[in-house]
Formats: sequence, C-alpha cells, structure tokens
Amino acid sequence: MIVQALALGLGLASLSATAMAAPAAVPGGSYVITDVTVIPLDTDEVLRHRTVLIRDGKIARIAAQGARTRVEGATVVDGTGKFLIPGFVDAHVHIATEGAIRDSKDPAMAALELGRDHAYDRQVMLSFLKAGVTGAANLGGSAGSDEDLLWLRGQIDQGRIDGPRLYVGKRINGPRAAVAIKPESTPSASRPEAPYTAADGIAAVRRARERGYDFIKPYQFLNRETYQAVVEESRRQGFITTGHLPELGCASCADRAFAFAHPMTNIAHSEELARFARIGSDLSPNDIPALAQAVDDSGVSVTPTLITLKTIVGMYVQREVPSVPGDWIKLVDPVTRLDWTPPANRYLSQAFRDQEGADTFSAGYDFARVLTRELYKRGVRLTVGTDAALPGLAFGVSVQQEMIELREVGLSSLDVLRAASINAHRLFDPDAGSGAVREGERANLVLLDADPLADIQNVSKIAGVFTQGRWLPMAEIDRRLGEGQAFERGLGEQIERLKGARHSAH
Repeated sequence: MIVQALALGLGLASLSATAMAAPAAVPGGSYVITDVTVIPLDTDEVLRHRTVLIRDGKIARIAAQGARTRVEGATVVDGTGKFLIPGFVDAHVHIATEGAIRDSKDPAMAALELGRDHAYDRQVMLSFLKAGVTGAANLGGSAGSDEDLLWLRGQIDQGRIDGPRLYVGKRINGPRAAVAIKPESTPSASRPEAPYTAADGIAAVRRARERGYDFIKPYQFLNRETYQAVVEESRRQGFITTGHLPELGCASCADRAFAFAHPMTNIAHSEELARFARIGSDLSPNDIPALAQAVDDSGVSVTPTLITLKTIVGMYVQREVPSVPGDWIKLVDPVTRLDWTPPANRYLSQAFRDQEGADTFSAGYDFARVLTRELYKRGVRLTVGTDAALPGLAFGVSVQQEMIELREVGLSSLDVLRAASINAHRLFDPDAGSGAVREGERANLVLLDADPLADIQNVSKIAGVFTQGRWLPMAEIDRRLGEGQAFERGLGEQIERLKGARHSAH
C-alpha cells in the first residue's frame, strides 16, 4: 500500500490494513512502521508506541507518539501489538551453495543440473530470512562454495537477491600431519593452501584480502609458528579472526597460555575450551571459573554453539538425526538431506557408534553449558552461532534453537537477543554502526508478533523482516519459498535417479 504525503502520527494505524501484504520494495523505498514497540538492544530501554521511518536502507527516524513528519510515497506497516528488534546474525554457518555442489567429491552429485538462475541459492537465502536471520557468517568451505558466496554477497548488497548480509570467511588450515604431536608426519613442504610456515601463513592471509574475504578462520591443525603468524597478519590486514583453538600437541597449561597470549577475536565453539579443560589432569571442571576468567582477560568473544553439541549428542543417543522444529524440515533441501544420512553423516556411521564417543560428547555438552554460564557472569561477549547445516540443524531456525539454549543456561532475554544480533554485528561489521534499532543504523530488522522479553520462544513469531532496508512480510517469504518447492522436487528426483543408477551399477 503506497500512501502519498503521509503524516506520521496516531492516525497512521488506520491506514495499514493492507500494508502487511505489501511486496518488497526496490532499494530506495520508504517505509513507515506505526505504533510499534521498539527494543533497541544497545540499552535496556523499551520504546513503546513509536513510529519508525525507514528510508534508503536506513532507519531515518524513530518518533514518539504524537510526533508528525511528512513522507512522500511511503509503504505503511502496521506495528500495533508488534515488537521491532535488530535482525539476527548466525555467527557460525557452513552455507550450502551451488558452488559447494559443483565441488562435491561425488561425481554424480557434482553433475546435478541446477539451472541458471541460482534457484538453489535463493531458496537457502530465503530460509534464513524466514527465521529473522539478516546476517550470516560462513566459516569456510570449498573454493567453489567460497566463490559462490562472494558473488551472492554482492548480489544481496546490491538488492538483486533477497537474503541476509553475508560475511564470507577464509579457512586457513595446516595439513593434518602438521599437528605437533606427530612430528614424524610433518610434510616436506609448506604452501599457502595448507601452510606449515609463518611465511605461507602470512601469504594465505594476504591472498584472502586480495580476494575480498571478510574474515579469517584459523583451523586447529596449524602449528604454533603458523597460527601466530596467521592471527597477527590478520590483525595487520584488518581482519577479525574466528575459529578453532590450535591443537598444539601437548596437554599443558603452557599451551593454554600460548593460545590466550595470541588470541583470535572470537572462539567459534565453547567446546574448544572444554577440550582445553580435558586435555590434562591439571585442569578440572572445578576450575571453570579460572578458565572463564582467562577468556575474559584475553578479550576474546565466544560463540557457544550449544545447540550444535546437543544435536550431536542426540545423534549418538537416538541413532538418528534429531527432528527439526515445526515444519522446517520441509525447507531442508534434497542435497542437505542426503548429507544428513550415512555415510555422509559421520555421526551416524559405524565409526561413531561407541559408548565412549557418546559419553565424551555428552560430557562436553554439559561442560559447555556450565562454562557458557560462567563466561556470561564475567561479561564475556557471546554470539549466537549454530554450525548449520550440520545434520539436524536447518538454516535459520537453528538460530532460534540456540537462543532458547542460551536462555536456559541463564542469560537474560535481553542478553540472548544481543548475542543473536548486535554482538555478532559488531564482531563481523564493526565499521557499520552498532546494529541497534537507532536512527542512522542499517535497516536489518525483525518485526515480531509477540514480546521476546516475556518469552524468548516468541522470536519464532515473525511478522516480517527488513533486509538491506527492504520489507518482506512473512506471507511474501512463504510465497517465494513455495514457488521454489518445484525446483527442489526436481532436484530430489535427480538425486533418486542417480542413486538408482548407482545401485544398478553394483
């Protein structure tokens, strides 16, 4: 619904009967959200009965009840009884893309016919938006997947494809044989693709800068020298680093001291710290407060990924992939579903069917919950990440699941929302404002039908999202996802034919 010469004020509510069904506007459009409760998240305040003007992709004004401003050609969105919050950011995903499919080690999978309009990628992006996720950080993938994501990032930023703001990370990892505990397996040569020297580690970071990546993910199979070089060069290049603590090859406090002396910006899993607590007899669960204090002193933030551990434990115990909430399983595409079944799903393979493995992950999950609570008490900045699309974790909705996990371990609802939005925004996009619902900030927002402060599960009750300043009501998102179902059915039929041909060949 387009309203000319629109006056902001109490009278706007009556104009919005059809506003919620408005299609997404082209970049540069203007929107007015009337009589909405604003939860900015950069403070504890809640602003009731506000009128919010969004123009040219940014929040132009937040007006109190009774204020009047004239806006030409604005789309009106009725905010009565609704709550406006910053959009969610998944700080740890591995996004399925057409590039990843083309890079598959399975020749049949790589040969899937995907069409030319990026229908597969568009469906994945819409799944994020359906859950209110307006930002997603990809922590490394294949070369083809990364190329696809860098292209998608540009398309989304230019308004040509609707999706979350993508932060594309470059994974830098040494060869598995470079783990210091097995020096006899050390390769004879290092290279930037799998660095084993400081020089090659530095070269890898510089290549990532040239290619336009957003951040660096150090992986655990870097030796001391290379890990330190990667972290320090990333800092010089203006990259943040988020990833795995290095497997330094011995179980001593000295290793922990080294990792904290050369810290990444963010630790991508709380179980990384749980692993530190288990590798030696010198540290027990009773020492969790000291470990949390060491993390706080180092200045790093942490992505707990509790739902990730919980899901892995569920696969060990139930011997099946845990159910996806509600109807979200319908949005899990055929390629991802194939990855969720053996042999691709290693958690359900024969090698993982031992009780010791189940006990280890169960203990790690319990440890991570206690540690996350302790980190929170000490004021360590936490971010929401899920490792989707790990088996059982669907893109988008997994963020809502992690938010519930964090609420259950003791975070306040406000701080859960912060972890799921502005904390991650400030981590990956520190030069782009606070990420809060404030004038001048980018309009990446979620409009909820119920109060998330009263019940964190209300984050699933989404009326619509603003992504890059474009309004997408839930009805429009669902319509587009429905249109894409035909493509996904065709993809599923291709996979079944390939499986049948493979079976016949044997």
